Amino acid sequence: MKKQTTILILSVLVSVSFFSCKQKKIKTDEQDFAKKYYLTSDTSKGALKVEMQIELPTKFYKESIMDSIRKSIITNLFGEKYYAYSNDSVVEKFAKDLATEYRLNNASIDDFLDSVRTYSFNNEQNLSGYSLLSDNNIYVYGIDRYIFMGGAHGYETRNYYNFDLKTGKQISESDLFVQGYKNQLTKLIQNRIVEESNDMNESQGVSDILNLEDTDFWIDSIKPNGNFYITDVSINYVFNPYEIAPFYVGQTEVTIPFERLKNILKTENIITYLIDNQSK
Repeated sequence: MKKQTTILILSVLVSVSFFSCKQKKIKTDEQDFAKKYYLTSDTSKGALKVEMQIELPTKFYKESIMDSIRKSIITNLFGEKYYAYSNDSVVEKFAKDLATEYRLNNASIDDFLDSVRTYSFNNEQNLSGYSLLSDNNIYVYGIDRYIFMGGAHGYETRNYYNFDLKTGKQISESDLFVQGYKNQLTKLIQNRIVEESNDMNESQGVSDILNLEDTDFWIDSIKPNGNFYITDVSINYVFNPYEIAPFYVGQTEVTIPFERLKNILKTENIITYLIDNQSK
């Protein structure tokens, strides 16, 4: 009897040890890539410069959830067809496809290049994918993209994806906020733009929400856009160029502390534990 009891206890301890050793957070590795693809054999005629620093999920204790998150990230980084490629090959495959497209798009200008040899068709694509908040409940991923295809300037975007590690699904605004949240959240975002403008430059900052109409911001366009990332203390919204202001304003990031959101957050939602941790 004692022997059976000992064996049972050992079995339980081994089981506990096994499950505690499982990867409870998303594990990732990084793929760095940099290469210049020339338009023709004459390197003076232009080139496509590709640079990437990509962090990709590699392991999680529930493989189905890890696969779901990886598929979403790969799709948003490169496109759905690249999901079939391994982490070790997907970045180079994407770069080669960009180079092929670049050369095909400019193939018809060969004769022009021969006559004007100093003319250069220089393009650039920079892509970064990286982890932000990563714990046992939430995984947050960001994508920075810069594309220059000639002209006066390139175009830069930042987009964020928040994942529920219990389901592998992306966290949406409707998962976090009560029904009818949009009007109140819109006012919060607009007011935070005012406050953060004042913080940055008290002497020239916007003094109240009405004065946004006298700035370069397009007040009617300032509303929840689904492009947010969760931190330990806040939900941060990001607006890319042309969303709420002209290009030269750049990206606008708005930090909304949990305390400001408490009236529109659902009870017992996925970030409740983060809010509780603040009060401890």
